[in-house]
Amino acid sequence: IKQNRGSQGEGIWIVKLKDESSYCTQYGETMVSLDTELVLMEAFDNHVEYHTVGEFIDFCIYGRLPGGSAVEWTTTSAGKYFDGGLAAGAMVVDQRFLPRIVEGEVRCLMVGSELVEIVHKKPAEGGLSATLQSGATYTKFAPDHSKFAKLVKNFKEDIPHIMDSFGMSNEPLPLLWTADYIYGETDDDLHVGEINCSCVGITQQLSFCPIVAEVAVRAIFER
Repeated sequence: IKQNRGSQGEGIWIVKLKDESSYCTQYGETMVSLDTELVLMEAFDNHVEYHTVGEFIDFCIYGRLPGGSAVEWTTTSAGKYFDGGLAAGAMVVDQRFLPRIVEGEVRCLMVGSELVEIVHKKPAEGGLSATLQSGATYTKFAPDHSKFAKLVKNFKEDIPHIMDSFGMSNEPLPLLWTADYIYGETDDDLHVGEINCSCVGITQQLSFCPIVAEVAVRAIFER
């Protein structure tokens, strides 16, 4: 469960039933009650909390404000993921959990339509989060590294269609953005977990500054 405007894994929760024997055999076969107990791990720092479905829903809506459940939360997140409504981009995304996240995410770092770097972000031992805050290890690869040849080929074929899929075909690609992939059943089977253009920086990759400047100028004067 992911809030739409978090950073570094804040407000991103890996949600499991505490009683794993209660899972149904087919999706949609049954529903949980509000008092069903959950195990919640936040991607920000891999900490774990135990709450009911009702308590978790209240936290997402009310946070720690009056009106929510009177329970203790150890997260640094304030909750209230719907504050401001859709106009402010407030929403929660329900995303299928991919168990190979323990092997890390593969990030494609983009400057406009240019792939400038691939980063393999591996979570700390026993964790699921691939953020630096949680202790993940980052390994950098050149865009043409053979290990990711199929991923890059498929990604480059998708790039021309990305803005159109958002109904923004007349707009350029963001100046700085990333696409994060998680491994599926095979090493060639990767799924997009996130496309991010709201909190991307190159503070440790200053060698990319000339490319950023070139793409920025081109985007302005070619419009």
